[in-house]
Amino acid sequence: MKRNYLIVPFIAFLLSCTGSGDTTAKVEEKPYEADWNSLRKHQSPQWLDGMKFGIYCHWGPQTVQVASGNKEMTRLDAIEQWKGEHFDAKEWVDLFQAAGAQFGGPVAWHGSGLLNWDSDITEWNTVQKGPKVDIYGSLAKELRKRGMPVISSFHTGNFWERMWGPISKENSTYLNPYEDNSAYGTMNNGRVADVIYDAWYARISEAVDKYQPDMIWFDTGFGGTVGKELKGQVDRGRWLPHAKPELGGTPEKYQQKMISHFFNKGIEWDKEVEVIYKSHDIPVGIGMRDIEDGNLVGLQYAPWMADINMQRHYEWYSTWFYNPVNKPKDAGTLVDMLVDITSKNGRILLNVPPQADGTFAEPIKKELYAMGDWLKINGEAIYNTIPWVFFGEGPTEVTHPGHHGQGKKHGEFIPKYTAEDIRFTQNGKNLYAICMDWPGKEVAIRTLSSMGKLFPGSIKSISMLGSDEAIEWNQDEEALVVKMPKEKPCDFAYVLKIKRE
Repeated sequence: MKRNYLIVPFIAFLLSCTGSGDTTAKVEEKPYEADWNSLRKHQSPQWLDGMKFGIYCHWGPQTVQVASGNKEMTRLDAIEQWKGEHFDAKEWVDLFQAAGAQFGGPVAWHGSGLLNWDSDITEWNTVQKGPKVDIYGSLAKELRKRGMPVISSFHTGNFWERMWGPISKENSTYLNPYEDNSAYGTMNNGRVADVIYDAWYARISEAVDKYQPDMIWFDTGFGGTVGKELKGQVDRGRWLPHAKPELGGTPEKYQQKMISHFFNKGIEWDKEVEVIYKSHDIPVGIGMRDIEDGNLVGLQYAPWMADINMQRHYEWYSTWFYNPVNKPKDAGTLVDMLVDITSKNGRILLNVPPQADGTFAEPIKKELYAMGDWLKINGEAIYNTIPWVFFGEGPTEVTHPGHHGQGKKHGEFIPKYTAEDIRFTQNGKNLYAICMDWPGKEVAIRTLSSMGKLFPGSIKSISMLGSDEAIEWNQDEEALVVKMPKEKPCDFAYVLKIKRE
């Protein structure tokens, strides 16, 4: 064997140049500036790459409105009636973990001026109103006890109509929630007044500073692209000829200010953070893209997230808040979605809506426990995996990709996978072939033939997660044929673990 005798003295020379043998000295990070070029230098956290399943919860006065059955109930009346008397952050996170979630968090702000944290800016918060508890703070504290990253979501929508309380600390302008504030929506030369955006920034930056989330996600209102996309007026960031060029959402200068504040706080906290957003609300390459209640076709080059509603949409009134009419998706469906999305370089943030009193309905807990049972057996094929060069094989693929594609027609567009459908993930030398339904005595995986990526001799062994039975297999030019165990190890999605050389 040839040896390179220059390597050792060269390393010694490098170490001597540092003045010590410590090669792990951290390079000082420069603060981010409030412009897109500077923000694009941000890198998605390495730890987030392995995070495939999180849970968050829509809980607020909307829950009370739905529970009342009175569609005439005002948001203000609902806040007064919202007691949340059985809210317990520990029990919430217990459920998250039982379901197999790796991260979690609250909906920090949704569709009204009421903030779900202990705010110093406005009395319209859940410590002084409604349930009289710090929902965000108590959940963040409990999640961190368990070593789970915290995601906080902000769904401000048409927030200019709903910004209650003091506009900011710097002035004494007030919006009275009992008055019509719609003038603020047009007083900036036909656009939303800057004072509203100042209030928006003050609130979200306060939440960031107080609770130090690992991820923040901006829903509708941040960029406003989703509505146009759903109406077919934009396509992959391109205005279509027939479209009227109107777009709502937060002005770029406020987006840049908010994101740079969060990224710089990450530097201050000495941890990696991420921002998640819808479609083309901001330029690509700055954060992670989210698809609302939907899925994408094929393997994606960039990591992404799907926020999935656990409830089916039978009634569209405050859909993401608990409604017994909107029955939950069963665990098999949720596992299939998790497997498919993971194989395509994605991850799921599952909405698990509590009841008005702060507890979770038994049908919801039943499906979450079943999902957790599956992940206890098969989690190694999901957690900390990366995609393979093929995401899968088989006849079934998403037919309605994009936002809300899996929510329409009560979820009837969610693919119904067959025994011919296989999805792939990998971790190190292990390749996981996930059978989306039980194939019977054997399965033939054409992608893994000896003429494909797995050359003859590449496979060292094959086993099935959750089974102790020895697995017989044969690889030829047509397919990898695997004989299945006699007993199913779980109730859905069956994982073959393939050890490669």
